[in-house]
Amino acid sequence: MQSLKIENRAPSGDAERIRDLEAQLAVLRRELLSLRIANSELERVVERDTLTPLYNRRYLINAINDRLKRLGRYGTRSILVFMDVDGLKSINDTHGHCAGDYALIHIAGLLSANVRATDIVARIGGDEFALVLEELSKEEAVAKLADLQTAIAQTPCEFNCAKLTLGASFGMAVMLESDTDEALVARADADMYANKRKSRKQRAA
Repeated sequence: MQSLKIENRAPSGDAERIRDLEAQLAVLRRELLSLRIANSELERVVERDTLTPLYNRRYLINAINDRLKRLGRYGTRSILVFMDVDGLKSINDTHGHCAGDYALIHIAGLLSANVRATDIVARIGGDEFALVLEELSKEEAVAKLADLQTAIAQTPCEFNCAKLTLGASFGMAVMLESDTDEALVARADADMYANKRKSRKQRAA
């Protein structure tokens, strides 16, 4: 038995219209891809710090609220850490603001290299950074911050042959189910400045 071969033959006018539609579809696909790329770049700009490759304050607040929801639903607890760079004003005054910017980029790299992929690192303005550490006990977080403090103090940072002396003061707050982002940020910020004052008194003694 011979098989029947059925062909759909469109009139020449229809074939031309189909080719036009296919060409228009290809253009639309390219435009859609361009829009997706532009949207992705816009999201990156909105979420990222302008100086360092870290997230910014806006992203941090959104991440805190996301972690607070997880805490309420699943009991997954996180710790918010605030960090203030010690010595940046002296660097700016002595070596200029380009050196200060270089020091901030240097610290951003150290922080990123010394946390887990699940943790969040952000620069929230000036010489202040923040971290969100997931599923760590307070004792484990204290040990992690001690390691970071050592890394910042001991890792060489040079700008135009000048050695930049850096340090860091940390403060932290454990997330509570009753927290708002404002309350959590306020506790971490207050703890950081309390530790900074304590360190100054110890150095002065």
